[in-house]
Amino acid sequence: MKNFPKFLYLTNFFRLAVYFSKLISIFSKKEKKRTSFYNFFKKRKSHFDKDLLKILYKPKIFILNHDFETKNIINSIYNYENLFDVNEFTNDGHKKIYQSEHNLHEKKNFINISKNIENFVRKNIANIFNLKKINLIKMWFVITKQSGIINKHSHFDSDLSGVLYLKVNNNSSNSRLEIFNPFEEIDIYTFNLSLNKVEKNTFVGDKYLFSPKNNDLIIFNSYLEHSVQNKDSNISDRISLPFDLIFKI
Repeated sequence: MKNFPKFLYLTNFFRLAVYFSKLISIFSKKEKKRTSFYNFFKKRKSHFDKDLLKILYKPKIFILNHDFETKNIINSIYNYENLFDVNEFTNDGHKKIYQSEHNLHEKKNFINISKNIENFVRKNIANIFNLKKINLIKMWFVITKQSGIINKHSHFDSDLSGVLYLKVNNNSSNSRLEIFNPFEEIDIYTFNLSLNKVEKNTFVGDKYLFSPKNNDLIIFNSYLEHSVQNKDSNISDRISLPFDLIFKI
């Protein structure tokens, strides 16, 4: 019975997978975490190949520190024409943060960085999912003030999500990204671009904590719920550049 939701998931019966997962979770705390995973695919309303669903069943996180030129990007953010104006994302429940519209990848000053990220993903990550192409469909910036909170959430209209960190305190662990694990394990891929190497490790636990440094790039399954609390008193504006990607099947 405990594997029945997984069977339904692998056959694209996501609604039924959610139903039976909720039923089993009455008796199992472990299954309760997985319900959010099945619910993600229910909300996506997309059909996935069974082999891809098998790959997606184990969460994956990709990490690298890149040599992106970020000074000009930060300047473009502070010169953003609608900076701190009310938009559709203003009242989304988070605290002491500002996020831009989600179309930065179409803006002149952000096209290069969005293409660089997309090209990296296509070259280094697409093959892990047995895909040839992954497209970046959204990009936005987030300015998190001291004591700012980004509530626990996931991105229901994409397959992979990521963040490029532009301005953080390199010596602090007080503004970590928290990624919640619906399963027992997460595969962690760490890229060393200068040596052209990738190291794969396995994380075991309920919550993966990532303390970013400037120019760090992290990418993960969009179904992974995540949150941020900026407790760092030494930096007034924590600036990041989140983005969403979709598989081209």
